[in-house]
Amino acid sequence: MKTGNSLPPGRKLKSAHQLNKGYTLIELILYVALISVFVSGAIYFAWDIIYGRVKSGVQQEVTQNLRHASTRIIYEIRNAQGVNSIGPSLISLAMTDSARNPTAFDVYDGRLRIGFGSSGSCPTTSPCTLTSDEVTVTNLAFTDLSSSGGESVNVQFTITVESNNPGGRQEWEKTQTYTTSVE
Repeated sequence: MKTGNSLPPGRKLKSAHQLNKGYTLIELILYVALISVFVSGAIYFAWDIIYGRVKSGVQQEVTQNLRHASTRIIYEIRNAQGVNSIGPSLISLAMTDSARNPTAFDVYDGRLRIGFGSSGSCPTTSPCTLTSDEVTVTNLAFTDLSSSGGESVNVQFTITVESNNPGGRQEWEKTQTYTTSVE
């Protein structure tokens, strides 16, 4: 005997509730809130990665400039015959090579400069810069620690380099100081 229902055995008729499979307003709000939390977390994470890269680049720039400047000052003092004059932020070294005599270091407009002799590519009248324009030398101090008998030349120097931070942003701030003495 057949009924008016032609469904295969084991299948039931769907109720009106089962036929209406949409989202309610509360479900929609809940899904949007969950997706918003996830997306905003992903955005903050991405910004942290970007700021970390910027901060790392600034730190590398400051460290490289400080290392280059201090290595060059140490090299020149070690190879000097004596000290011509020394000031708070200036040193003039007597060199055995006449083309490099005198060799002078100073800071002008936030940049460390070096000059050799009176002619050549970097004379003392027109010195060359040792630090990049992305950093500022905020402190350069020389102290003569040489013995009174003139037997040895011993100079202590302190140099402070900081990043240029035109926007005042935290990730672009870096200051580093190096102090040593050279004989």
